Amino acid sequence: MHDHHYLALSGTGLAYGRCPHSATDSIRQALRELSARHGPGPGVAPPLTTRYATGTLSNWTDGMALLSARQLERRHPDALVFAAIRDPVMRLAACYARDYGAGRAVPPSARFLGFREGMSFDAFTACVCGIPDRKSPNAFRSQADILFHKGKLLPRLLIRFEHREADWSALRALAQTARGIDIGPLPPHEDSAEQRIARIAATLDPSLRKKAEQRYRDDYSLFAREKPAG
Repeated sequence: MHDHHYLALSGTGLAYGRCPHSATDSIRQALRELSARHGPGPGVAPPLTTRYATGTLSNWTDGMALLSARQLERRHPDALVFAAIRDPVMRLAACYARDYGAGRAVPPSARFLGFREGMSFDAFTACVCGIPDRKSPNAFRSQADILFHKGKLLPRLLIRFEHREADWSALRALAQTARGIDIGPLPPHEDSAEQRIARIAATLDPSLRKKAEQRYRDDYSLFAREKPAG
């Protein structure tokens, strides 16, 4: 399921491009509530839902079909596609904190890439920087590589982690105009892990930060925008 990134929200005409460790809990909650609110009525079968064989998707995706870019274009050619994105180093820190940090067992699928239990964030980042996107798990595959398909950026609007309220408001206005639905405001939610993730990111050796910036140069050049993408 390496190339299945898009969640089609039933009954809305919207689809969400999923980059692991880029969304906030408030965005996940909003998508879950939006899908439930516009889901099929009584007696109507819900859309087919695909899950990763590794079980990495949690239950907030219930009721949404997980599709590849090819499937999305074929089944929902007119979908309004959006995605959440995040500063690459912060995204790496979130990945490390949740999947690779102290007390975490390294995912079996990543052990052959050189990751070891108990490795520091510097060691983790150095390992990631040596792995090209074509061999990377989606957990730290570049956002650009995930969201581009045949040379085209599929999402029409990007919600930056650091400016999520403003960008969500832009999406809300676009959805109202393009699809005639009100997706509502972004639910308030405080992620207690974010302070820890910021502390981890701050410890990164400057030389490794430069390597990470080079590793994710497409993310920085494409997504580091002052205004919401549209």
